[in-house]
Amino acid sequence: MPPDPMSAADRHVVVGMSGGVDSSVASFLLREQGFSVSGIFLLTDDATCQALEDSRAVCRQLVIPFEAIDVRDRFRTQVVDAFVDAWLAGLTPNPCVLCNPTVKFDLLREAADRLGARWIATGHYAAVRRTTDNRLGLVQTDAGRKDQTYFLYRLGQDLLSRLLLPLADWQKDAVREKAVQAGLIAADGHSLGQKADSQDICFIPDGDYPALIRREAARRHVPVGRLFDPGPVVDPDGKTIGRHKGLLHYTVGQRKGFEVRTTERLFVLAKQPGTNTLVVGPYGLLFRRRIRLADIAWSGAARLDDGHRVLARVRSSAAKVAASAWLLPDKTLSVVFDQPTALAAPGQSCVLYEDRLILAGGIIMDDMSD
Repeated sequence: MPPDPMSAADRHVVVGMSGGVDSSVASFLLREQGFSVSGIFLLTDDATCQALEDSRAVCRQLVIPFEAIDVRDRFRTQVVDAFVDAWLAGLTPNPCVLCNPTVKFDLLREAADRLGARWIATGHYAAVRRTTDNRLGLVQTDAGRKDQTYFLYRLGQDLLSRLLLPLADWQKDAVREKAVQAGLIAADGHSLGQKADSQDICFIPDGDYPALIRREAARRHVPVGRLFDPGPVVDPDGKTIGRHKGLLHYTVGQRKGFEVRTTERLFVLAKQPGTNTLVVGPYGLLFRRRIRLADIAWSGAARLDDGHRVLARVRSSAAKVAASAWLLPDKTLSVVFDQPTALAAPGQSCVLYEDRLILAGGIIMDDMSD
């Protein structure tokens, strides 16, 4: 965990500006605490132009240096292309989980190094804590529904050692009130305290991810196969009960978007690209006792002993559930829940906590059998 900022030898911090209330208030608080603050905006796609102007306006009000960095090429290659490829492979990716360590925070660190800044900071609702094993881990705070540790679990020790999170102990309402009190305004003159939170995936503002996948796949000449073709909907026994509009429109756990000849509430259980078939069934069939996680990111723990007790979180909106974890010879993690749990789709993340501290996390694999 960073030392007390008032006693730090180097007070220079680079703040990732988003044009929203959180990063703006974070910058304001750091300046109040005596830091020398530099605002950095990462231009990731054309849809962020308004956020760019709002960030510029805030830095002008705070009288701090501002720099916009055009990272559209890197963002498209490392985030958008990876998002598209995962969907085409039958997975349901979470682009924010990937973007944070590989693009956003890595670029902020590069900017900090170039500007001679010791620290990087953002307006995320989380905290960094040093463990008894002298590791750094992200910790949930009292931010409630705004907790963002799930999305940041892949940040490595090097990034955590330079990270300041000024909003760790703040509630969202208090942040908005602080923005009003500080007189922070957007480029259009409206108070940032009233600005709506960003929603959905930043590079898909209209939420139409199938259209983006079709467009980006065509740009790269990547075949989409039959993923956009209509096909049969079957029950768990293989009986055809309806039609779907293309497998790319569905993810495991989804309840709507397919036509079936029944009044029963059904959910997507699996996609079978080989036969262009969507398998649906009652909610109870989504529950599993065991999953495997790949591409493990270690945070508060460097390893886990066999049977290590954890609290597992299988989606950002899910409550943590009791489980045990085993590290397998192939470096994947087997997670066994105390009680059957409704899981997120393959490609999503499962994050493992000890109380509020993140120990590790990984990507849910396609094989979720008991």
